[in-house]
This record gives sequence, structure tokens and C-alpha cells, in this order.
Amino acid sequence: MKYDAQEIQERWKAFWATENVFGFDEHSQAPLYVVDTPPPYVSADHLHAGHIMSYAQAEFIVRYKRMQGFNVYYPMGFDDNGLPTERFIEKKYKVDKSKIDRPEFVKLCLEETKKGAETYRHLWQDLGISVDWNYTYSTIDPHSQKVAQASFIDLYRKGHLYRAEKPVMWCTHCQTTLAQADLEDMKRETDFVHIEVGVEGGGTLVFATTRPELYPSCVGISVHPDDERYKQYIGKVITMPLTNKKLVLTADEKIDPNFGTGVVYYCSSGDAQFLDWETRHPIAEGEKMHILGADGRMNEGAGKYEGQTAQAAKGHVIADLSELGVVKKIEKIEQIVNVHERCDTPIEYVTSKQWFISIAEQKDTWLELGRQVTWHPESRRKDYDNWVNGLNWDWCVSRQRYYGVPIPVWYDKITGEPVLPEPDELPVDPTQYTPKGYRPEDVIPESDVLDTWATSSLTPQIIAGLVKNSAMQTKLYPATLRPNAFEIIRTWDFYSIVRGYYKNGHLPFRNVMISGHGLAGDGRKLSKRLGNYLPSQKLIEKYGADAIRYWATGARLGQNLRFSETEIGMGHKTAVKQYNVARLVSMHLEMTDQVKLEHADTWILQELNATIKGVTAAFEGYAYSRARDILDSFFWSRFTDYYIEFIKYRLFSEDAQSKAAAIQTLRLVFLNVLKMYAPIMPFITEQIYQDLYRDKETAKSIHISNWPQEVANGSLSVQDFSQVLTAVDEIRKYKAQENISLGKELDEYSLQTEVDLTTYGELIQRVGRIKKLS
Repeated sequence: MKYDAQEIQERWKAFWATENVFGFDEHSQAPLYVVDTPPPYVSADHLHAGHIMSYAQAEFIVRYKRMQGFNVYYPMGFDDNGLPTERFIEKKYKVDKSKIDRPEFVKLCLEETKKGAETYRHLWQDLGISVDWNYTYSTIDPHSQKVAQASFIDLYRKGHLYRAEKPVMWCTHCQTTLAQADLEDMKRETDFVHIEVGVEGGGTLVFATTRPELYPSCVGISVHPDDERYKQYIGKVITMPLTNKKLVLTADEKIDPNFGTGVVYYCSSGDAQFLDWETRHPIAEGEKMHILGADGRMNEGAGKYEGQTAQAAKGHVIADLSELGVVKKIEKIEQIVNVHERCDTPIEYVTSKQWFISIAEQKDTWLELGRQVTWHPESRRKDYDNWVNGLNWDWCVSRQRYYGVPIPVWYDKITGEPVLPEPDELPVDPTQYTPKGYRPEDVIPESDVLDTWATSSLTPQIIAGLVKNSAMQTKLYPATLRPNAFEIIRTWDFYSIVRGYYKNGHLPFRNVMISGHGLAGDGRKLSKRLGNYLPSQKLIEKYGADAIRYWATGARLGQNLRFSETEIGMGHKTAVKQYNVARLVSMHLEMTDQVKLEHADTWILQELNATIKGVTAAFEGYAYSRARDILDSFFWSRFTDYYIEFIKYRLFSEDAQSKAAAIQTLRLVFLNVLKMYAPIMPFITEQIYQDLYRDKETAKSIHISNWPQEVANGSLSVQDFSQVLTAVDEIRKYKAQENISLGKELDEYSLQTEVDLTTYGELIQRVGRIKKLS
């Protein structure tokens, strides 16, 4: 029969589900291995090799741990609340959530997320991801909402959560607040406008700005105190053209005198730079002018520019200043701006009343907790440290959206104080429910929802609560493993550490396993926009799951991996080779208890033991790539290229003892090879295990069988067996050079390799097919 990857996949996928092979045992006393796997966005309808790579790499370790005897708890969640889903729905159905009833929009979201979850489930099963589908959650389901809302209340009562009116990062396109973790840097070209202003008592200054549209809200202007060009003007009044506003020139050591003109102006409808400057130069609240509205247009404070977009106002302000003759030059420069990662819209800063979790003042705590995590690889901890060191603001967790976990708060109409629900009322939607002891007319419901990370940062607590056994629940937290790609270290990992510490005073997980990105063959990131990939399902149909998973081992942990048909082809060849070896083994099933090992048997068992030791150590260190390399080397070279060739003549020998030893050794080694390949290539290894070994083994699946241990390898000394390999290679090379078939028998051959012919001569003759060897 020919190797048929699709047929094998369908058979064993069904078997694993029917037999609950990957089921978690809530009552087992075995050591636990708890996996807090990242809940993917169900709106990601274009899954590619990068998704496969990330999830498969973590799953290699999960399967290994299961075979090591751990009671593996491997649930799966779906991140289906929040802005990503809303944006997906708006784009797919061409609707504007601000122009559609909230219940109708939420209904669309729920229907679509259910479809997305099924897409993921089918894909993961086809890929052989060994999730226990008895334990699933979504970040919008009642259980997750209850956990998130209970945590919100706990944070508030402990003083880690507060509500305040202050400038927040705002996306004018998505119409919502953002957290620092929602931002990305974008490079763009812009106008650098040089504007001249007059100084009290005579003289002028020129400042340069990339945001002249904010000019009407200017509240300050500063220079470096040691800048000789401007020292004489510090403390003097500056008159701003166009607005005629009077400002005092201040000194500020953070000004870079070498950038632009060395004069910087600050607008209260500004950016992070203004917020930082304001801490050193306090501005009275009445003097501030916030002229940019939440919709990205200028408000009444902008005067004649009211109603204009920021871009339109920019052009008009420049024109009006030019007419006054104060625009000295306009140059093109490149700048880095913060944009919302979901839509690439440059963020603005608007003043708004929002909910915040305190994080900015506790950097030392977060850094210390980061050091307590075991990072795989350790080098990725620097990404975490860099993020913590760069924190500037507290975490804004309220969002102006429809689809998300409701913030469980009402406000007393008389006092304005927050009203919180009781634990037995959770989960609640304040817009649809009135708290105990109040009438609807007594309270104002909060209409904002939580940032999606405010729920998904609680996945360690969410998954622990999925089990029914209360005693087991306490053992499932903290999680053992947190696997994820490096770009969410700053969000999922960091926020989870914050929430775990505030709740319990310790980490919510022990190990973090960081994967890289899947790349196209040309090195660019796999992207829907570029169209440079096959959808995941097509990949599996074309190459087979085992071959795709084999490719995923091609990069060390934390590194990016290019999609490679050559590497996938190697995975396919490895599966076919296993299948062909299985056919050979199936022809020789007779066994005997007592056998006398020969030199080749002892040698391959020694090599097997070294391989078991190396592969086990690699998996223990989360180095699946090294595990595969060690195993490949043994399987392709020592086992199939040499040992099987060494014993072929014995398999058909009339010497019963020699034949039995060869068969027993062959079966034993191959079983251990299959077990070591099982975490990486689960389908082909299950097929062969069931065909050749199930009747003699107790485990109903290779994936819950015992991980290989070192085996007894007899008492023969084969310290010099490497000379046999060298001798065989010499003969093979000679035949190749002389265009002689490897199977053709030579009358005689004189070896150049020094080898003990008394001990190994017959073996070399048999393998090399030589009548007379000297």
C-alpha cells in the first residue's frame, strides 16, 4: 500500500476524539502540566503557516509532557470580544456600529464568532493539535465575563483601579480609547513648518512644528536653559501671531537644542510630548484649550477652523500664518508617529473620564516578576524588560464599543459615586440590569466595556475555573506553560502578570514559551494584504499535517521561520520512510524471549540510548528543533542507512538466533524512534503504532504511551564500531565511482580502512556484498 497522509489523518483524528485520548483527568493524582494557550481572535479568517507554526511548536512540548506521565490540562479559548471583532464585522458586513442598534450589532458579532471558533477547531484537529475540547471558553461567555467583572471589582476595592478625567490616547477612526500596548510606530513624511514669533522688548524666535493645526491651543513655549541663542529671552513674553496669545518663554532641560530650531511649542490638544512637558510646567485648567474632538475634527475652541478635519485645518492654519508673513520655511522630514495597531490611524490625545489600572509607578515590581518567570528562550525576557522600562501611563481599560465585557458599574445620580454589584449578581450588563437596592431612576449605568486585554489577561484564572472539581481548580493555578508569539509579550504576558500579582501576589504562570513569525519564502511576513501564502487548510490538504508540523520544527524557539517547500518535502519523506520501515518490520513479527545480541545490535542500542538521552534533554529545554535534529540524524543515518542494511541478510537467515536478535532489536529500536517522533509527527506514528505494536502494548495510543527510557544493550564491546561504518562507506564510495550497483557482489576487495576483520569481517562482507575481503 502507498502512504496516504489524508486517509491516515482522518482515521486517527476520529479515533483520538472518540477515545478521548487527550482528555484531562480531574481526579488523577499524576503531576499536572497546565497550558494557558493564547485564545486566538476568531475574526482571523485567513489562517496561514505562521499560525500553524506558533501553535504547533508549543504543542510539541505538550505531547512530550503527556508521554512523560503528566496529567496535561490543555483547554482552548477564543478571543471573540472587543475591537478586533467589531472591526471585522464592520468590514465584512459593511455596517457602521454607530448607525446600527447595539443589540443587532452584538447579534452579528456573536453569530460570526461562533463560525470563527468552528473554523479554528476544525483546523486544529486537522493539524493534530492535542487540545482537550471538553474544556473550552470564549472571552465573551458568561464564565469569562464573571471572572473579568469580579477582578474589576477586586481591583477597585484594593485601590489598584480608579476613574479619572485626563488626557487619553484616542483613535479617531475606531472612536475609542487605547492603551499604550495598542500602539505601533509608523514612519511617514510630513511638513516641518517654521513659524516666527515676536519677543517682548524686541527680537524674534522661530519654532518648528509638524502639527500647525493645533496652533490655536498653544499654551507654552520652551528652550534649553543653556542654549546661548535664547538665554536672554527666557522669562520674557512671547506674542503668538494669529491668536495674539501671550506666553512666557520657559527653560526646560529636556529640550534638544540641536533639533529643529531648538525652540519647542506645546499645545494642550497635543501629544505625549505635551503631557510630559506639563508635569514640569503646570498649566491652569482654565488656560487649556482642547480644540480637537473625538471625531478627529476641530471643535468650537478652534474658532474659524471649527468642523474641519485635522488635515484640512493644518492647511488653513499654514495659509493664514503665511499671509501674516511668519512662516519662514516648510521642509519635508520623516517622523515616527504612534498609530493604532488595528487601523494604522495616528492617535490623538483627548481629555475624557475613563477607568485606569495603576501600572506606571510600579516598574520595579513588574521587572522583578519578569525575572521570576522562566523564559524560553531566555533572550526574550529583554522584550518584556524593554516594554516595562518604556511604560509612561497607567492602563486605560475602558473602551467606547458595543461588543465587549460590560464594566460592572452604575453611578449614583445624587453623589456620582460608583455603585458595584454583589458577587451573586455577576455577570451583569449595567445597561440592562439595576443593582440590588436601587431603582432604575436612582443610577446611571456605565455604557463602556472593558479592553479586550482586560479579559484575556485573566486566562489563567478563566481556565482554572472550567473544571468542576473544586479541589482540582486550586491546583490548576498558576499555569505551567504560557506559549505565545513575541509581539504579545507587551500585552498578554505583561497584563497577565499585573493581574496575577494584584489578585494573588504572585505570578499566574511559571514558564513562557515564545515563538517567532512565519515568513514567506522571500523573507517578508506572511500577510493577507500581500497574498503571499496558502490558507492553512489548503496547506494541510496539499502536504499533510505531519509534513507541515515537521517544517514548524525548522526554527529554534523565538526565531522567525521562512516557509519552505523543501523542508516540508523533507517532512513528507520522513513520514514515507517511517511507513516503509514499518512495512519491513511487518514482514518479521515473530519474537522470542531469549536472544543473543550481535555486534550490530549492541551498537544500534547504544546509539539509541544516546539519542533518547539527547532528545529528552532537548524537549526538557523546550528545544524541539534540536530534538528533531538529533532524532533525524539517528533515524536517517544510524538506523535506516546502516543498521537496517546490516541486518537485512539476517532477517532471511536460517540462523534462528541471529534472525531473532535482529527482529527483536529492529522492533525495539523502531518503537522508540516512533515515540520520539510522535510529538512532532502524530498521525504517521499513531498509524504504525496501531499496526505493529498495539497488540503487545498497554497504551491505547502512542500519545499516552510511556516516553522512551534507555534500554539494555548487551555485554558486547563495540567501542571501535565506527570503523565498520567507515569501511562500509569506503566500499559504497568505490562502487559509486566505478558505476557498480551497490547490490552487485564483488569477488574481492582490499580495504584501506583499518578495521578488526576477525570481529567484523563477516558483517562488512555481507553488507558490502564482497566474496573475499582483505
